[in-house]
Amino acid sequence: MALGADRITFWFGCNMLRHAEMIRLSIMLLERAGYDVSAAGGAAYCCGTAHDHQPRAASNMAARTVARFNEAAEKDGRSTVVTWCPSCHMHMSDIMAPGNSAVFEVTHITELLADCADRLAPLLKVPVNRRVLLHRHVGFATHVPVNDRVVGLLSRIPGLELVEGPVHPGHMCSALAAVPGALATAAHDTWTAAVAKHSDTVCTIFHSCHRELSALDGKDNVRIRNWVQLIAEAMGIDASDAYLDWRKGGAPDIAAIERADQSRYHALVEPELRKPPPLIAAAQGMVE
Repeated sequence: MALGADRITFWFGCNMLRHAEMIRLSIMLLERAGYDVSAAGGAAYCCGTAHDHQPRAASNMAARTVARFNEAAEKDGRSTVVTWCPSCHMHMSDIMAPGNSAVFEVTHITELLADCADRLAPLLKVPVNRRVLLHRHVGFATHVPVNDRVVGLLSRIPGLELVEGPVHPGHMCSALAAVPGALATAAHDTWTAAVAKHSDTVCTIFHSCHRELSALDGKDNVRIRNWVQLIAEAMGIDASDAYLDWRKGGAPDIAAIERADQSRYHALVEPELRKPPPLIAAAQGMVE
């Protein structure tokens, strides 16, 4: 396919406030791979899972989102919706698209970038001298072989060395929250393996895992990075991480919060910033 010929919709879900930089980097990677990207997310494109306790409202939200993607496919030629969040992807694939006559295809960003990795490879010119353990989950693998896709992409980065680590249940860390001690166990097993294998970096795949592990950044001289940040580093792109800085006590960007929705910051982010890291919470018996 011709470079720049593919028009896609990048559906980034409802995590702009926490992970705006990851989303920005994801869009940049898609554009550098030759895609014409239209980004969509937030409340206007909700998948409805946050309102599962209100089935009618959740169903209406899902139908509205599919209708908007259908319109983009039919009127703007954007016949592929690229997902970022595994929960959104599974809900779209299993419920939303089949139940609302979708006229578009759905693919995860790791699939799309892995399929066009040869386009990205010439851009990975900056060595990233890190020994990296990938934080993996198995629950999303029935939909997308995401672990293999990310390994394939990271393996193209000059200077980067990947080491094997544990694989955790669930599709991402937030899926473990309802099981007492599960989050702490996943963090402990990941960190123990990283230290034992002399890794200097733990790489997250999903935003939920990144939020859980970011407070541990720097412990035992191990850093936390997301896979898109590592690829951006190899391209010489700024890959700063505001959420990680907040989690470690840095001052939030008040102007950005006010532009987004200050009430959402107080409701979603502040409780996370007060929450102890999973390893500390385990020791204190505080894990939910």
